[in-house]
Amino acid sequence: MKISGVICEYNPLHNGHLHHLKTIRENGADAVVAVMSGNFMQRGDVAIMEKLTRAGLALKAGADLVIELPVIWSLSPADQFAAGGVTLLNALQVVDEISFGCECDDPELLQKAAEICRICQTEYADTLRLFTRQGNSYPAVLQELVTQLAGPEVASVLSHPNNTLAVSYLNALEDCHSRIKPFAVQRMGAAHNSMTAVPEPSLNLPAEHDSRDVSLFASASYVRRCLDEGADCRGMVPSSSWKEISHAQKSGSFANLRNLERTILYKLRTMEPEEIAQIAEVGAQGLANRIYQARTATSLDDLMERLRTKRYPAARLRRILLHMLIGITRDDIYSLPPYGRILAFNNTGRKVLALSKGIRTLPFAESLKWLSAQSSAAERCAMLESRATDIYQLACNKVGTAGSDFRHKITLTDNSAD
Repeated sequence: MKISGVICEYNPLHNGHLHHLKTIRENGADAVVAVMSGNFMQRGDVAIMEKLTRAGLALKAGADLVIELPVIWSLSPADQFAAGGVTLLNALQVVDEISFGCECDDPELLQKAAEICRICQTEYADTLRLFTRQGNSYPAVLQELVTQLAGPEVASVLSHPNNTLAVSYLNALEDCHSRIKPFAVQRMGAAHNSMTAVPEPSLNLPAEHDSRDVSLFASASYVRRCLDEGADCRGMVPSSSWKEISHAQKSGSFANLRNLERTILYKLRTMEPEEIAQIAEVGAQGLANRIYQARTATSLDDLMERLRTKRYPAARLRRILLHMLIGITRDDIYSLPPYGRILAFNNTGRKVLALSKGIRTLPFAESLKWLSAQSSAAERCAMLESRATDIYQLACNKVGTAGSDFRHKITLTDNSAD
């Protein structure tokens, strides 16, 4: 059995994701394991739909087993995000490849970029710190250093966000000495964060997918923008996704970061600079003071306007605000996942779990309560995850109940007819 892994957010699951999963199958995968972000996203945002709903949609789209990427790593910069996902795939000890979408279709160029980035982050770490402290953004400094060491062609790889994440995956595989092989799938249609939708002729999807559902490729950012503005985006997502989106909107379980505005402002107004300095991604004392001084902000937009600079991009600042709310510290973010929490699986996924039984290097289970009892690190991780879910319930248009992370039931489907 050839088993492929993906690290994903599916916020929401759209036609580009279907193309990716279809391509993985065409490349010979018999099973797909998805490590999926929980309720908080890498760009510093809440998921528009809660994680169990999105895990169920992942099964309908072609995944067989969905493992949660805990909030510590789902709400992290690219390197930590990748390290968390790769750690979980590698821990199963049965995954053969990791597949990711990126703009670069040259695997040798991607690998070269990964190698040079590793050199920059180790041998030239002091140089990186020096230039970022002078007010430059980390990605810009890294790209300039790569240009000097390896030339503009290699550095150009880092000008696309999915390429940058692919480089992080490659280096994470190297860090854990994994036998997992990379399989890059070139992105089709709309680019990452593009605010347009691009027609796509045919994805040759199963008969149950209405042809209208595969007419457009659009980035998840554009789909979310359309939803926020009330525009029709049914052609950008599969019918199963549209059904769940419509249900979430009608039931009030649709989530938006703006619903946490007053909660974030409250948290900021009750913290001292010394506490802020311990929060993940805050780093230098100067940023802690800058955040503390912005506590007089009266809205989320006002707060972001006071904080944003060339050195501190919006995504990092949003993540920091959510780290503060959840309580994620700088010590948390540089650890690795202590367990794998199973969110959903079908019969093929059950076979993957059976194959990995007895050889896994981390505990895997559906129960967060059981997982939390496995170690002190697991207890900390589970506590933050439960707290994050409780906070997520406040982000929903209709406030949800607390304590749901220990009560939710996983998604099981039967794909025996496949």
